[in-house]
Amino acid sequence: MNRCIRMLPILPFLVMAAACASSSGAGSARPNPNVLSREQIVRYSTAFEAVQTMRSNWLRGRSPGDLDTPGQIVDVYRDGLEMGGVDELRSMSTDGIDYIRFYNGIEASGRWGLGHENGVIFVSSLSGVGPGY
Repeated sequence: MNRCIRMLPILPFLVMAAACASSSGAGSARPNPNVLSREQIVRYSTAFEAVQTMRSNWLRGRSPGDLDTPGQIVDVYRDGLEMGGVDELRSMSTDGIDYIRFYNGIEASGRWGLGHENGVIFVSSLSGVGPGY
């Protein structure tokens, strides 16, 4: 009986540890809502079709803090090269794309400098496939 009473103070910690251990399995990780993986985009013929179908909000960039003004220009980069606006995605076949990632205005400005406050759609090619392919 004495031993049980001495265990009571650590019981909540044991319960929390068990709960954390059971929820840290490989299948419990949430996919990143700012990334479209190769597996997700291969069903579509163009990058625009994939983004429009699965993440249409990426196409309507917003300035940070200006949530009521959709339709701003979102820049598109492919493998570090600025390609232009979202219309560039229409000519990009998904065959050579590894992933597509959206950077909000703050992240994009931090990475590529001022002038990207509406966000960037970044397209990463498969290894060995350049922006022109």
